[in-house]
Amino acid sequence: MGIFVVGLGSGIYLISNLGPGPRDGLMIGLQKQTGTSIPLIRTILELSAVISGWFLGGVVGIGTVLFVFGIGPCVGIGLTLVEKISKKP
Repeated sequence: MGIFVVGLGSGIYLISNLGPGPRDGLMIGLQKQTGTSIPLIRTILELSAVISGWFLGGVVGIGTVLFVFGIGPCVGIGLTLVEKISKKP
């Protein structure tokens, strides 16, 4: 449930044009350059961050794995929901 809330929050602040953070800015930039879906790009970014952290001695647990593979689709859903809700008739 927490991963979905983070994805929804990302959708809210990205649609509101409040300025993306470093990872979200990279995600949006790569999506515009490649035309690849946001969920796939976000998953690849998170996976590369986790792999880098693991190589540096970090711990990877079940929560980390769930976040890596869950946040991309949740951000995609969050962006879609917020965009549909924020459209004015």
